[in-house]
Amino acid sequence: MRSKYIIYLTLGFFLSLVSYHISFAAYSAYSSKLNSIIPASARKNSKLGVVVKSLISKKKIFEYNSDTLFIPASNQKVIVSTVALSLLKSNFRFKTAFYAGGEIKGGVLHGGLYVKGYADPTINTEALRLIAMQFKQKGLTQVNGDLYLDDSYFDDLNYPIGWKSEWRDDFYSPPISALSLNYNNLEVVAYPSKNRSRVVVTTDPRVPGLKITNSSYLRKKKNSIKAKWAEGREEIIVSGRLYTYSKGVRLKLPVKYPSLYFGRVLKHELEQQGITISGQVKFDTVPRWANIYHTYKSDRLDEVVGEYNKKSVNIIGENLIKTLGAEFIGTPGSWESGRKIISLFLKNIGIKNGFKIVDGSGLSLLNRLSPNALADVLEYAFQNKSVGLDFITSLPVAGIDGTLKKRFKDKEMKGRIVAKTGYLKNVRSLSGYVFTTTGDVLVFSILSNGLGHEAKKFQSDLLAELVSCCEG
Repeated sequence: MRSKYIIYLTLGFFLSLVSYHISFAAYSAYSSKLNSIIPASARKNSKLGVVVKSLISKKKIFEYNSDTLFIPASNQKVIVSTVALSLLKSNFRFKTAFYAGGEIKGGVLHGGLYVKGYADPTINTEALRLIAMQFKQKGLTQVNGDLYLDDSYFDDLNYPIGWKSEWRDDFYSPPISALSLNYNNLEVVAYPSKNRSRVVVTTDPRVPGLKITNSSYLRKKKNSIKAKWAEGREEIIVSGRLYTYSKGVRLKLPVKYPSLYFGRVLKHELEQQGITISGQVKFDTVPRWANIYHTYKSDRLDEVVGEYNKKSVNIIGENLIKTLGAEFIGTPGSWESGRKIISLFLKNIGIKNGFKIVDGSGLSLLNRLSPNALADVLEYAFQNKSVGLDFITSLPVAGIDGTLKKRFKDKEMKGRIVAKTGYLKNVRSLSGYVFTTTGDVLVFSILSNGLGHEAKKFQSDLLAELVSCCEG
């Protein structure tokens, strides 16, 4: 909230500068200066695209391949978060609904307990523990039936097109479901036994029914321990070396079956509160005759989007794009329906081309954006009173937080750049705003594919110039 307040004051200050004026000659001089720092390797082909525009004068200061389409990586999140805040609104909350499939008498539910997920990407083990405690406070002691999981709010596809198959073993690209838990990740925890004779392995959270095969061992050498899923089985294989005097390690893995993961951990948390479930964890849609028993709601969307953009949490974007499809076209939400909503929104605000939307995170190698399209969305967000502040404060701030915390820390740049980063192999992107020392507000987009180490240096060189634009 503090950063939002500070940026609110900053925006108010900049927007009050009605007398601000920079000559055309000054802009032209800066355009030539910026053109001179483009790497020679980028001039040989279309590896780099840039656009810079003043939001005060409405003039373009610089552009280079600004209509060329690039793989945007996480700059895709600029598009998805702007559309989500515009259509779902900042006060939107994801929900998870619990239904009683029978009569409750004397603390006993005579029937199944149903849980329907509406795509909350932020729900975690602590939230399930809180829910279990609330059930206990309501007097529930026993469920004479099964725990039913309803994930029908989304379709059955867990991955979008354009994700590499090998990414499915990485925590940042988990499967997507309307019932999510812990960003659909779990941690394998390994530590030496008390007598330092073996490696003890468990998971956080504990998942009943999950098999762990442990062949790891202790040695007075550097850790080489690793964990992976067994092929085609619900089993985690732990192998390698753990340092004898290690305090323990945590290895993060994406789960294979997110809804089932949610259900098993929920059942465990209920039982920890003394609420027994006689049946099993199963899948079924909530019957019409079931009665609502409890509803859990997430934080507001503006706070969720802050997590999404500052920390670049991919699952939030995938849940958002499918939620847009579910809310505005109908259930089950899908990547296809979400793409339609985003494309329609972009066209409605005047962006007719320069984009190909595939997923919500930017991981898909099939996404395409032009610098101009990104800059136009950033300009729209800045000028839209219902979206602007919530969107801008969701972005990383140079030298202060998020994925820009360790970048642009010089006194002249710190706090003046608010932007979304993007990174994939051979892809570097950075798009956002610059609050200049001269009182201007610039929107910029830098997209590069295949530029290598020069991409990051160019970003730094360009922004160092923009911070003082356009003196003289």
